[in-house]
Amino acid sequence: MKNLNPGDIIFTDRIFYKHYGVYAGEDRVIHYSSSNGDFGLDACVRETSLEQFARGGYCNIVEFTEKSDQKRLFSKEETMKRASSRLGEKQYNLIFNNCEHFAIWCKTGENKSFQVEKAVTAAVLLGATIIVTKLIADLYEET
Repeated sequence: MKNLNPGDIIFTDRIFYKHYGVYAGEDRVIHYSSSNGDFGLDACVRETSLEQFARGGYCNIVEFTEKSDQKRLFSKEETMKRASSRLGEKQYNLIFNNCEHFAIWCKTGENKSFQVEKAVTAAVLLGATIIVTKLIADLYEET
């Protein structure tokens, strides 16, 4: 990608999820990953090549806009400093501290993963649907 600048938050589509990182310049990305993929027992914040990050896919830049619900957007320079400050961190958690949490935190200071939020919402809705369906079935059987 020719339009990437250090401090850009980028992602690449995997089959079932998006993988996020901070573009560091010179075809390098800082992101949570293991030595042989996105997940693993040795997952940590590391700097890898853009090619390794993308794994043959395309990279997209996350566009941030000033919103009333966002407290701040750090400059690209500050975003890079924040990303670099966590190099070597080994606190990966799929639900609470994944690659998206890391990248969004670097830019906004907020530890968020929209993918996790969507998955949790879907699970709650599915659970509620199952419960309501069971209650309706039980009521129907009683009549």
